[in-house]
Amino acid sequence: MKGEVPMIMKRLLSLAMLTAMAFGMVTATQTAQAAYYDRQGHYHSGHRTYYYDQRRHGWFDYKTGKILKGGLIGAGIGAGAGLLLDRNVGKSALVGAGLGAGTQAVRYSSTMRRHPILKTATYGALAGTGVSAATGKRLAPGAVIGGALGAGVGALKNY
Repeated sequence: MKGEVPMIMKRLLSLAMLTAMAFGMVTATQTAQAAYYDRQGHYHSGHRTYYYDQRRHGWFDYKTGKILKGGLIGAGIGAGAGLLLDRNVGKSALVGAGLGAGTQAVRYSSTMRRHPILKTATYGALAGTGVSAATGKRLAPGAVIGGALGAGVGALKNY
């Protein structure tokens, strides 16, 4: 048939995408940063204090904007994966949006900064959920396995 991609090529492409997504989610974990804003809007970075507000003022505050941006990027990646894997594009875009927004919410959470092992475990659970969603499996077992692997990596990395 003219214009159709052979099944083996689709499977190899999906395997490559899943490997890249899993590797990108696991290696993108960051440690807590020392830079922060205090209640007066002063920016503290290491041993320096800047007495002006570096944040742009827009419709959303900084953290909400980052979470929305992550959700939109995740929706785009999910829709692209749905197209390439012949899955429901709307459903895969919704799963991608949830995973992207969740990843950014974990990244910019002040609670997760204080608990780096839990932060890495949460990244692992999100990666496991994404891999399960892309392969068409149930989401809960993938999240549990990913969370367990993330907790192990976090424990080795931080202690």
